[in-house]
Amino acid sequence: MTIYIDTLIFSNIIIDYLLLSITTKILKINYKLYRIILGSLFGGISSLTILLPWGNFLFNFVVKLTIISITILISFGYINKITFGKRTFVLFLITSLFSGIILFMLSIIKSDFIMMKNNIVYFNISPILLIIFTTISYFILSIIEKIRIDRKDLIHKITFIFNDNKYSFLSKYDTCCNIKEPFSGNEAILVEKELINTIIVPEGKIRIIPFNSLGGEGLIEGFLPDELYIDNIKIEKQVYIGITNNIFKNEVKSIFNYKNICEWFYD
Repeated sequence: MTIYIDTLIFSNIIIDYLLLSITTKILKINYKLYRIILGSLFGGISSLTILLPWGNFLFNFVVKLTIISITILISFGYINKITFGKRTFVLFLITSLFSGIILFMLSIIKSDFIMMKNNIVYFNISPILLIIFTTISYFILSIIEKIRIDRKDLIHKITFIFNDNKYSFLSKYDTCCNIKEPFSGNEAILVEKELINTIIVPEGKIRIIPFNSLGGEGLIEGFLPDELYIDNIKIEKQVYIGITNNIFKNEVKSIFNYKNICEWFYD
């Protein structure tokens, strides 16, 4: 099969963008679109390794892992070893799964428009047709992701550290919760005092946060935690904890806008 460089790079840019998008959804990563695009561009250019005469499995593995690691750094930056390792592992796993699917397709379909070498996929089709297929795949993925969200996905584990003390509770994803600290504009997680009744917040760290939801309006006290985790994933942006007193009248004792805090890319 004749390999056209422009088709090779362009098709892999599209594929890498799709794989990076899946990674952000799985790990609920906050990201900047331009960095995802840069990561996809790097992935597309790195597809030129399909032209190398590789053969050693270990060498192929190291090169593939190196490319994926650099892609992660470009797309999401570096926070710490654990986060970097987790993101690299997930993208590696997704890429390997994608490669496995392609190999399976090649084993049952004798096709002259698709080939795979050195873990790089080459589609010998027009760029327009590739865009159409990729767009359809992305929309299918998005629909599946939205269908996947049922009631259990609306409940999330909140963990924060404040003054060397650790607090954990369950919070409900509420799309109508758009409460923010007025001066910084940062989001707030609302929680009943009874769930964190041992906490003592120094006066100098207290912020007054207005709210006009939950069937009423008023002022609550809030503060910035030293560290915040949602579903055991560290949140790097500043998010306030707003303490409420007998506002919630049912079994729900905490709410927050998961989309705004964790997945503002979701749309």
